[in-house]
Amino acid sequence: MPAGRPDSPSFAVDFPYRVSLQEPEVLLVSAGTESCTCDWYLELEWSSQGRSGTVRIDDHGRPFRTTSIKGLPHYWYRGPAGWVPMTTAADGEAETGG
Repeated sequence: MPAGRPDSPSFAVDFPYRVSLQEPEVLLVSAGTESCTCDWYLELEWSSQGRSGTVRIDDHGRPFRTTSIKGLPHYWYRGPAGWVPMTTAADGEAETGG
């Protein structure tokens, strides 16, 4: 989904993307769930010079897994301090930009 302003580094370009060796595109995928443990993978459809295909993106042949942490303690990694409790919603927003 588009984020930010067109002049912002976080701005998302609408599909379809056009890429080349000189202009690659990096996609950041963020997955979350409210109440379940979900197994999932991505399928990237591509076309180039009259050829096309689908590439499955997964965790070395296994699906990714996303689990809800609703109601559980939240932690984040803070460098030399290691894993520390996330104390407020504002802490998470500052760290993730959300």
